[in-house]
Amino acid sequence: MASAALGALVAAKEEVGHLLGARKGRVLGSPAALQLDRVIGRAAIVLVSSHFERYVRAINEEAIGVLNASTIVSERIPEAIRVLHSKSSIEELGNTGWEDRGEQLGEFVSTEGWLWTPGTHGVLKHERLLAWMKAPNPKNLVRYYGYWDIADIFSALTRSKGTRGRLWLGVQELVDKRNNIAHGDYSEQATKGDVRRFTASILKFSTAADRVLARAIKKMTGGVSPW
Repeated sequence: MASAALGALVAAKEEVGHLLGARKGRVLGSPAALQLDRVIGRAAIVLVSSHFERYVRAINEEAIGVLNASTIVSERIPEAIRVLHSKSSIEELGNTGWEDRGEQLGEFVSTEGWLWTPGTHGVLKHERLLAWMKAPNPKNLVRYYGYWDIADIFSALTRSKGTRGRLWLGVQELVDKRNNIAHGDYSEQATKGDVRRFTASILKFSTAADRVLARAIKKMTGGVSPW
């Protein structure tokens, strides 16, 4: 089985295919066709990158939903997740004068205290785990999956050094191109071959990462695979 997030990503691939086919009917090699190809390539990069970012955020929400539904006790949740979850509340306390901290301390105990009390359970807020991520580049992906006790997600996906390198490069190049386009770099462009290569890279990463995260959650909860 696959997660609902992965299912949505696979379905979204069709949208990219529709976009790449939008130039049909143009005269090959004509200025209008070449310009359209360029615009389509740029738009497709943004679309593929957006779908990939949505997958990362959707799988995070789905994974946290599984933990919340399992009523897992705090000590079984990786410490890295608990620290990150409490980070914003602690920083907010630190930026508040002592005379105004009473209400905030009470709120912290009620919402975060269970994370630091063995044998108790509560509700995790999925958005706190990805509030720091600006883009799903390889370094950020390694950091995110590291919160789930997955030391290096790319190494966890495959034993092949060459495959890891190609996946890393494919994801990094996609994010870089998307950022360049979004920041107004008119010279940045991508061919249909580039778009298909990037699409294949994110699907390969996401499909394998889906299984790795499922195993981590299964081990954490001591239950069946979450998807």
